[in-house]
Amino acid sequence: MNRKFKEIDATLRGLNYSTDAHFKWLVTILRFVSRRDVELAEITFNDAHNHCEFGQWLNEQLKAEREDKHFLLDINAKHRQVHEACRQIVTAIENKNSRSDAFDLFESTLLQFTESVSHYKQHLLQLRTSYDALTGLPLRRILDESFEKRNSSVEGKGLYLLLLDIDHFKKVNDTYGHLIGDAVLRALALNLEENVRRAETVYRYGGEEFIILLQANNDREAVAAAERLRQLIAANEIVSGEKKIRITFTSGLTRVQSGETLREVLERADKALYRGKHSGRNCTMLIDQHLDCLNVSR
Repeated sequence: MNRKFKEIDATLRGLNYSTDAHFKWLVTILRFVSRRDVELAEITFNDAHNHCEFGQWLNEQLKAEREDKHFLLDINAKHRQVHEACRQIVTAIENKNSRSDAFDLFESTLLQFTESVSHYKQHLLQLRTSYDALTGLPLRRILDESFEKRNSSVEGKGLYLLLLDIDHFKKVNDTYGHLIGDAVLRALALNLEENVRRAETVYRYGGEEFIILLQANNDREAVAAAERLRQLIAANEIVSGEKKIRITFTSGLTRVQSGETLREVLERADKALYRGKHSGRNCTMLIDQHLDCLNVSR
């Protein structure tokens, strides 16, 4: 399962659990104020936001370098305001000097905190839809949004796009059923992810097609990487229940030229893939910007 996909799911689970815990904390506050039958001395501490479960979860998230950190920083600011407003209410009650404006402040900060959490959750859910539910791989949408940046940020190495398609996948579905076909797709996605470098990304393009962005200094290195993956998959036996299946794939490989759009690169790689499908399959076809193709598996 894709690492980013797992991170999103883990963050959503942690956010939901800690948010629920925060609502329970509010109930505990009411009990503390009305009955004093619970121990909650830290409620009047200046760092009370660090003592609740939500604050502890949030502090762990803030330790990591994340692309969505601005959401967490906003939540953190709102969370601190909630605890400060709550502290003021409790202090006022203990001093028998409670005023309505203190409750108004608490209500306002609580609503702002809830809104901030909701925005972050919406962001995570929207991001999650950009990943394939079956394989956990990022979908075409992620590639569309990140391609230009990826193309301009590769330092000292070239960027290559590998478009691959499972050979005779319809036969797999017809012979074994779609559940086995899904297992084959998951196994292929996992094998590809485990055998590319950390800076390289595997995408589910659609159906039985996948895309990999490879980094290589030249065509020779890119071909070696593509062939290593092809041979690894061809030699690997996929086990699903009592079924043991071997698959192969055909791919089109091309170097991404500076300033090219994703559409231009994909059209070229697709031409190479088409040529490979009509040249016996289970091969890698290298295509240059002049549309000259070479079967590099022979």
